[in-house]
This record gives sequence, C-alpha cells and structure tokens, in this order.
Amino acid sequence: MRRDFQPVHPGVILREIIGEMGISQSHLAHDISVSPMRISYIINGSRPITGDIALRLGRYLGQSPQFWMNLQSNFDMQTAQDKIGKSLKRIQPCTVAV
Repeated sequence: MRRDFQPVHPGVILREIIGEMGISQSHLAHDISVSPMRISYIINGSRPITGDIALRLGRYLGQSPQFWMNLQSNFDMQTAQDKIGKSLKRIQPCTVAV
C-alpha cells in the first residue's frame, strides 16, 4: 500500500504536545525523572518510545501509556513496510489450515 507521506515518529507528536503546553524538554525530563538527552533523542527521532517512557509520559500527560506505544508501533510498521514492502509481495500466504 502506497502512502504519500513519511511515517511520523512519536517524538514529533511529543514535541507538539509539550510545545502547546509550554513545557521545555528539560522540564519534561526533570518531571518524569529521565535525562534531558533521552527526551532530546526521542523528540529528534533517533530513539523509540519504550514501555518505560510510555508509562512516564502517560502518567505525566494524562494519557494512556498505550497511546504512546501505539504511536511507536505504527511508526515501526510503516517504516518496515517502506523498507521491505516490495519483497513482501513475493511471499505467498500459507494454504495449510492452522
């Protein structure tokens, strides 16, 4: 399936949310007890949202941790699709009943 846009890393969403709330990256990091570098890496798209971060963000921002994990999972699937999509077309579904 072809998309007309690049997958959106959850860090982009996090940057938008804290920007709208007027919270700096370092303030967020302090309040959820992680290093500012960790938040910076997530916001810049070089690190994923882990279960640990999802729990912390969910608690702090009043969202479910699953919201953050779903964003990450969706990003990962779209990225994988972009990377191996053509080779997936060569795989034939199994015809044996399971």
